[in-house]
Amino acid sequence: MNVTELKQLVAVGELESFSEVARRFYVSTPTVARAMQRIERCYGVELFVHGKNKVELNEAGRLAVAGARRILREIDASVAEVRAYDRSLRTIDLISCAPAPLWVLAPRVSQRYPDMALTTRVANLEKTREALAAGDCDAAVLPYRPNREGVVCSHVMDEHLFLCVPRDHALAGRERVSLQDMNGFNFLLGTDLGFWNDVVRKRLPASRFLVQDDEFALDELIRTSTLPCFSTDVSIERRYRDLGENRVNIPIADPEVNVSFWLVAQKEAADKVTRLL
Repeated sequence: MNVTELKQLVAVGELESFSEVARRFYVSTPTVARAMQRIERCYGVELFVHGKNKVELNEAGRLAVAGARRILREIDASVAEVRAYDRSLRTIDLISCAPAPLWVLAPRVSQRYPDMALTTRVANLEKTREALAAGDCDAAVLPYRPNREGVVCSHVMDEHLFLCVPRDHALAGRERVSLQDMNGFNFLLGTDLGFWNDVVRKRLPASRFLVQDDEFALDELIRTSTLPCFSTDVSIERRYRDLGENRVNIPIADPEVNVSFWLVAQKEAADKVTRLL
């Protein structure tokens, strides 16, 4: 039996008609009939009850269809597994707890692995750790250097969070601010911020956040709204977002928002990304 014949057997069980199966597979009715005869010979038993206008499965036939479905699922799973493995040989998969490290790592991957594709994703800290531990990525970016055996790591970059406010805002004249100073103000906030999202929500419990998942809408609100938002020294240097001329960026003093990012890989899997570490 081949895969096509198994699929046709399952279709006979669904349609109860050789002619309907033939139409589905773009073959002749006699072709389907011969395929079912071959299947019966393989099993060595009769599988069908032939009526005037339809074909029904007998008990053995229903069991054969269930087995065919199981075999086809296993074939599909095997094909998917092999294809995924092949993609993994030609793809570097990075997960990061913040977006900015990927701005640094993406061109580095292109330069050092010109024949490899790159997939990236941003997640919160918990999901980033889980992906690294489970081997669901080639490497992960964490906001600290892990102090444990079994991993290799290298420093990627430092990033410092800033408060971005209109020039007439109550905090605009400060040289530095703390998260406590900011607590209670309402903020514009983007999505896909990774661990930054958790940090500001945890440390600003009295604040409310207007979240925008559309980058254009967020940019427009930042330029026209009086609500504060966040920036970083890296995003400012790279001019990631047009903040307009009416805003100032104020460093936030709290140590937890002044972060060193590290690229981390499991030691047994580090050979794939060794030129990044």
